[in-house]
Amino acid sequence: MRVLKIHILLILLFICGTYIAQNSTKIPTDFYKLLQQQKFNEIFSLLDTTNIPKTFIEAQKEKMKPYLTQYGKAKKLLKIIEDDAGVKKKYALLIQFKKGKKNLNLVLNSNQRIFTCTISDYNETPFFQLKGYQGFSEVTDLSTEIKTRDNITLGANIAFGDTSKQKSPCVIFVHGSGSHDRDETIGPNKPFRDLAQGLAQKGIVSLRYDKRGYDYIHLSKTQIDSIDLYTEVINDAIDAVKSAKKNSFIDSTRIYIVGHSLGAMCAPKMAELCPQLKGIIMMAGPAGNLLDIIPEQVEYMAKLNDTISNLESVQINQIKWQVEKTKASYLNDKTPKGLLLLNQSAKYWRSIIQYNQIETAKKLVLPIFILNGERDYQVTMKQFEIWKKEFANYRNVQFRSYPKLNHLFLEGEGKANPDEYNKSGHIPQYVIDDLVEFIQ
Repeated sequence: MRVLKIHILLILLFICGTYIAQNSTKIPTDFYKLLQQQKFNEIFSLLDTTNIPKTFIEAQKEKMKPYLTQYGKAKKLLKIIEDDAGVKKKYALLIQFKKGKKNLNLVLNSNQRIFTCTISDYNETPFFQLKGYQGFSEVTDLSTEIKTRDNITLGANIAFGDTSKQKSPCVIFVHGSGSHDRDETIGPNKPFRDLAQGLAQKGIVSLRYDKRGYDYIHLSKTQIDSIDLYTEVINDAIDAVKSAKKNSFIDSTRIYIVGHSLGAMCAPKMAELCPQLKGIIMMAGPAGNLLDIIPEQVEYMAKLNDTISNLESVQINQIKWQVEKTKASYLNDKTPKGLLLLNQSAKYWRSIIQYNQIETAKKLVLPIFILNGERDYQVTMKQFEIWKKEFANYRNVQFRSYPKLNHLFLEGEGKANPDEYNKSGHIPQYVIDDLVEFIQ
């Protein structure tokens, strides 16, 4: 397991500065100079490790040098390409290494710290390229914002096609766990932007927003310490529904939640608390408890190269130990975060343990659409089959699985792995069509 890619673990394994123009590439340029000089301690000091558990910080540090030197010494910086990602900045350093050309990808937060660092295949257009889906040729994508019940302002976009004839149905996109922007950007991929584009061309409006904590620097200590499933995911999604209803061209009686991963898992609770919803769409939503799923994901990634190193074995055992501590009946607010899984608070894990998405969904009468990629190693077909078994006799629930799709609903071949997320792709038209059919 390439531990430097731990951001993928934190983003997708169910938890965990504005630059002036002339200085916009200073950090990536400094990074490259340090890489060329092989000053790895100095490189590590540029990384933002604020929310990463200590167990993983040491593992990152140990594996950083072999990860950054796997293609030999950096010979030449060919180009730096910048992409505006809202409060964060993304850079692709196109580098000639001794063993060939590669992209070194950096994401910086507003505190000018490196949030993620990955190496991917050489690509002169490394960032998201808009895909045209079938339907209307024009899509309007406007910036807006959502004001939450505790007075946090979330940056957002509302996308729509032709709204001149009648009021349109609307979907609210809800992210998986981790620090996601409004597009749920992973590498060069933007799943929510894809879905917004495709749905708009079929006459369906969408609202997508930056997740609370996307730039955690702006959260107070009280807000960070109080995070649970409700404050992280559920409440903001309901507030987004209320915001969407203010738009005159949206049919307020036809608003849907489209949740992905953790967002999908929480969708039944959103529907229970927000009876105005017309339906929920659950994309790769876990059926079981996250505490049981996370160790399986860690082991899967460790075994991708068919061997488990001593360090990986220690990490797996540490995760399992933390899972048992987190499940302990004596768990309370004074339990140190360091003892708990992924450094999350006792309050957060209590909200996970106490929530049963299957039992909550069984109380609902609104339409439910459950989708899964058959190559998804994070929310596997085992989870999908649990949903199917539990809701086999429920007429309001539909199911669909896709043989070629991974956790991001992007196509691939063979055994899925985290490297896929650094390859540019788009959600296939047939997924868009299935969502449209369900909504319309």
